[in-house]
Amino acid sequence: MRKLPILLLAISSFACKSVLEQQEQVVFDRIAYVYNLKPAIARDIWPGFDESKYDVPLIYYTDTSSFIANPTERFLKSYHPKLVSQNSNIRIYKTSERFDSTPFHMATGFSTGDSTAYDNYAPFMHCSGFEETRKVIQDVSSTEEWVTMVVHEYFHGFQYRHRNYFQSMSNNLSSVPQDSLRNIYLNNPWFKEKVDKENKLLLLALDSESRTEVDSLTTAFSKLREQRRKETKRRLGFDIENYEKIYETMEGTARYVEQKLYEKFSDKVPDKRLTSSDTSYHSYGYFKNYKIDKDEWLYLTTKSGAYFYATGFNMARLLDKLNIEYKARLFREENLSLEDVLKAS
Repeated sequence: MRKLPILLLAISSFACKSVLEQQEQVVFDRIAYVYNLKPAIARDIWPGFDESKYDVPLIYYTDTSSFIANPTERFLKSYHPKLVSQNSNIRIYKTSERFDSTPFHMATGFSTGDSTAYDNYAPFMHCSGFEETRKVIQDVSSTEEWVTMVVHEYFHGFQYRHRNYFQSMSNNLSSVPQDSLRNIYLNNPWFKEKVDKENKLLLLALDSESRTEVDSLTTAFSKLREQRRKETKRRLGFDIENYEKIYETMEGTARYVEQKLYEKFSDKVPDKRLTSSDTSYHSYGYFKNYKIDKDEWLYLTTKSGAYFYATGFNMARLLDKLNIEYKARLFREENLSLEDVLKAS
């Protein structure tokens, strides 16, 4: 009888460990899910996306823990995380405590000018797990929806790993955050009206079946844009051109890759293993027979959150429509933008 409490304690301890192991396995599976999408994205959406030289470490947050996939040596020396999973291309570590107290993460970031920082000029992808993401964005009801958000941010890591692009971007944007452009759009009706007209011209070009008409619409787009930028400089004393081109290219292409995943998932059965419930089956209708029309936030400046996401996204789609090669050039050719390629076409 004296041994019974010890036996019960051992059984209880084993059961808790089993639950923890199961929870961690879900994390490992999801991280592997992101990495395993890369070859398909490289093949069907953006060539080169799966090349190891463009990879960035991923920090995955649960409500209590942080897991790091393929961290840098500097990170390992700074935080001494424990290796908890490993296969041929992914090493996953776990920190002793949650990496920070921020409740929600979905971004790729880096520090500049701090030689002691683990991410000094070294981009890291930060993402909350599916469950934590749902608490903040309740419309995300499947792992497939969650992973499109992760890939959007991971694509920023791909961009930043192009050395010349990263240097140019960090130099140019350090003093002009995205909110600067967003606030100009929101607080100046004349600016908003012109941007919305420019985007409408892009959408008309996307719908047109006439190359002559497409050329005419894109020429009108360029002229209207040039007039708006001159007016912005005159009224606000701000030369907006360079920043607008950079943000459109950066965010427009990330949104482009995200949306192309929607299309791929429309023909795919959701992966039930990667969720903690059957919600992925309930949300399959989101991707089934997917058409972009209903997701106006992708392509309308008025619903995009920030207008340059939509204009950049639409320029990328228009270059596709015109069969103009741009993916092998962007981020490799310093300061090249989607707008530059469209003008040259």
